[in-house]
Amino acid sequence: MAAITNPKTKVTEFSGVSKILSLNGLALTTASDALTLSFANNNIASITNIVASIETGADGNFATVMPSYSGLVITLTSKNATGATATNFDDADCTVNLLVVGT
Repeated sequence: MAAITNPKTKVTEFSGVSKILSLNGLALTTASDALTLSFANNNIASITNIVASIETGADGNFATVMPSYSGLVITLTSKNATGATATNFDDADCTVNLLVVGT
């Protein structure tokens, strides 16, 4: 797994203790990339939900991105249009946005 690079981070708090962390322009390098958050750097202690969207590079070889998490480690799995492993990471134009809801 490669590390996700170049996060542009924004944190917004709403009613109660929940926060929305917006990570924009994350450059993907493999079909299974990982990002580790921390309270010190991201002001978030636990994740309750993640929404991912493709910002750039979507085509037949990079069609979907699926987030999962364990603790504060987020894994993004990318698939092509047929559901097989994505293969379009040579040009560094594959970026995603994440909205992370947590506390």
